[in-house]
Amino acid sequence: MAQPIILPISTVQHDFQAVVQDVLDGLVPEDKFWVSCYKTEEPSVHGKAVVALDENNRDLLIFRGQDGVEFKECRQGAYSVSCPSLALGETRVAVPSASYSSPEDIRKQGKQITAFDVAPNGTQFATGYQDGSVVVRPSSSSTSTPSVISKAHLSTVTSIRFFPSSRVLLTGGVDFSLSILSAEPSDTPAGYETTRATPVRTLRGHTRAITSTGIVARGRNVLSGSKDGSLRLWDVPTSAQIRTLAAGTNRFIPILALSTGERWKPDAHATDADGTPAEAPDGREVETNDKVVFCALQDGSFELFDLRTKRAEFRSPPGAAGLRSALQSIAYGPEDHLLVTGSASGFVSVHDTRTLGEGPITTFRRNSAPIEDINFASLSETSFSLGAPSFTGVGVAVATEDGLPYVADVRPNGPLVRAELVGTDCDQVRFVRVIGGDVWTAADDGVVRRYES
Repeated sequence: MAQPIILPISTVQHDFQAVVQDVLDGLVPEDKFWVSCYKTEEPSVHGKAVVALDENNRDLLIFRGQDGVEFKECRQGAYSVSCPSLALGETRVAVPSASYSSPEDIRKQGKQITAFDVAPNGTQFATGYQDGSVVVRPSSSSTSTPSVISKAHLSTVTSIRFFPSSRVLLTGGVDFSLSILSAEPSDTPAGYETTRATPVRTLRGHTRAITSTGIVARGRNVLSGSKDGSLRLWDVPTSAQIRTLAAGTNRFIPILALSTGERWKPDAHATDADGTPAEAPDGREVETNDKVVFCALQDGSFELFDLRTKRAEFRSPPGAAGLRSALQSIAYGPEDHLLVTGSASGFVSVHDTRTLGEGPITTFRRNSAPIEDINFASLSETSFSLGAPSFTGVGVAVATEDGLPYVADVRPNGPLVRAELVGTDCDQVRFVRVIGGDVWTAADDGVVRRYES
């Protein structure tokens, strides 16, 4: 296996925009903020960026890098960092277009976000907390007023997924249960008002904490993965289990994350890989015949399950020496035949789903900080560009424990860092979602951030 590629890190003082605004408002003639660049096994570079008003055009800001770093404003609100000594070319520094603080009562209690998702239509998002509560808020307003609040679980919420309708939630918790919640906001002349919601369905059967969930097609069936090492397929209308599958070659290895989607190469044959006739689907199954599920396992391997045959079709090796650590995140992109995994030791691996047995097509890392979450991001010509149209391709948005989330390009010219997602102040970033061209993150500071590409 080829050595992993080491990608650089560039980061900026988290409140540098406030510094820039002070200069623009004329409060000070010029000011500085820090800029740092890193690359594993190479000397770090810690510099400053000076911002001042142009002497002739008082609406124009001039940026000047110091101590080995360069900082530019490529167009209004679009910045870049570069560092010649680390061979770090201009890299986009993306700042949040919107930030959403936790509701006041939650902030006062110091609760961290333990689960997060954004509605497919982008109109609202949901956060879960350690006390079992779930809060839904509109994305159209930066206020912290919830549209829906629910005490969905007895203790920590570990997973939230919106149904395709964007008006129903699937949640999972450490209390071994799943809940189905209405997330329909109350539309009043004043906007959103808070609704108290109770679960309309509760699904029970796991024997340890649920770690990840998934929606099959429109949501008649749902999936759950757990630390009990089981993957379970559920019938929502009856709250009943349809099937339980054992992860890790039937060894019940804990599942830490899962991702589902359509099979990349639909198989019309009615037999399993070993020639065993495929059993008829359960009458409660809806649109499972062409679906697969990838599970990230605690032993560092991932496993592919076919929902048609209800069998494991492939399991990767736990990892080569130095790479063997728990897989904490996984994302399947059927449109591009790609699978991406993130490990507890900071490795990101990209696989071609048509040639899984050949190993990853690329593996990269920035440092040893665990990868908390990962999602595919389709890169258009203008996605996180520096002014002129960039190349199109496939990217991944990465949430990291060190509070330095980023968007990496993995095809066609990757892996390389397409954009640094700045704004957190050393707080762990636990979740990342991609809706349309926008990237959303949720961090331990209780803030949800939205980055427009």
